[in-house]
Amino acid sequence: GSRCSAGRCPFLLPPRFPSVQKKHPKMFSVRLSLGLVIAGLLAACEAGNTAGARPCSPQGAAPLSRAGIRGTPMRLRGGHQSGYSLGIRDSMMIAHSFKGEEFGPAQGMHGATYTVDVEFSADKLAERLNWVMDIGVAMDVLKKVLQPYNLKNLDEIFPGENTTTEFMCRKVFEGLSAELQGKFAGSVNVKLWESHSAWASFTGDIK
Repeated sequence: GSRCSAGRCPFLLPPRFPSVQKKHPKMFSVRLSLGLVIAGLLAACEAGNTAGARPCSPQGAAPLSRAGIRGTPMRLRGGHQSGYSLGIRDSMMIAHSFKGEEFGPAQGMHGATYTVDVEFSADKLAERLNWVMDIGVAMDVLKKVLQPYNLKNLDEIFPGENTTTEFMCRKVFEGLSAELQGKFAGSVNVKLWESHSAWASFTGDIK
């Protein structure tokens, strides 16, 4: 039988449920519905266990962890399983055009204003300072890296290249990597927003 048999489902109905139903009908309805759903899932799991399917219960299965499913760690921020991060933001305005009929009207010269988000990630904080890196240095370096592209025609800077958002994410990362040698070691994620609903990113490590 189900694990919810013999009154072993305390989440199904609260104690003295008639009075609860009368005083708090909405809470009663939600709790009853949730209890029935969970009871159904548990019954299905138990039926699957009986039929020899992979068990739904912790018995015989690897333990779950907050980091992932069945003990498999979840990968975060470009390879770091856990750690610290620092984010900064800037922007740049550019002009460019694309080559290839796949780009449609964007083959013509047009402008774009990118919001540039950069996230620095590290396994541990700097000794004594307790930071990922100096936020002032990070913001100055980002501004310096963006300066050659800001208010420029990217067709002239990268002749023959389609300077897509993805392409520019990599270029910004390369600039940051060159500037931060000896100043930061860890993972860096560069995200360029084309609009409030579209973005691209590139993640790499600085050693």
